Amino acid sequence: MKTVHTHPDRGCGISTLVILLLSLGALTPSCSHAQDGTAVSFPSTDGVALKGYLFGSGKTGVILAHMYPTDQKSWFPFAQRLADEGYSVMTFDFRGYGESKGQKVVSQIDRDLEGAYLFLKPKAQRVFLIGASMGGTAAIRVASRQPVAGVVCISGPVSFQGLSAVDAVEKVNVPCLFIAAERDPGQAASSAEYLGKQAQGKKDLLIVPGSDHGTFLLQGPHKERIEKKILDFLKGP
Repeated sequence: MKTVHTHPDRGCGISTLVILLLSLGALTPSCSHAQDGTAVSFPSTDGVALKGYLFGSGKTGVILAHMYPTDQKSWFPFAQRLADEGYSVMTFDFRGYGESKGQKVVSQIDRDLEGAYLFLKPKAQRVFLIGASMGGTAAIRVASRQPVAGVVCISGPVSFQGLSAVDAVEKVNVPCLFIAAERDPGQAASSAEYLGKQAQGKKDLLIVPGSDHGTFLLQGPHKERIEKKILDFLKGP
């Protein structure tokens, strides 16, 4: 696994992460409208009615799973970027968020992402999962039981509010890219290092300076570097 930078602290710091993100509850990364996307509806694997949008077209699909406490709108700018690159891109709201039904139960959101995968899979030859924060943890869980093409985990904690990747990550044998900021208050860098070591497939790790978390990394000073890293990952070797 190629390491761009390492971080010495291996604690998960989840309580700190919760406090930080609660303080950001009124904030959402700047986003574009979904006017270029097509609204879709689909169920989670346990029957919760979910809403999402499809952008672009192409043989390769990419599903973007949002972080806590934002919703799918935080992904719209990058969804359009990926669509412009020739991908079929899907955003969606986890249960209880945005346009989706249900209650906000983080421990069950992998069922939502799996439902999104089952919806998009018949429309694409292969599907990648890209998740921010809790969306990244959910992506690892889904990748442990579905034949996804690869996973990009951005600031994903090892566990968060009952959603854990501990048992799942050892079953993931597809390519994985782990991204985090060095001084993320939730210690996402340590989580990225841990998850990268446990994953069984080809993996890469990018730790950037700063403290941005999740999709905020796609707005900060390392935006171009991170987006290029993800695009290179999706294209493969």
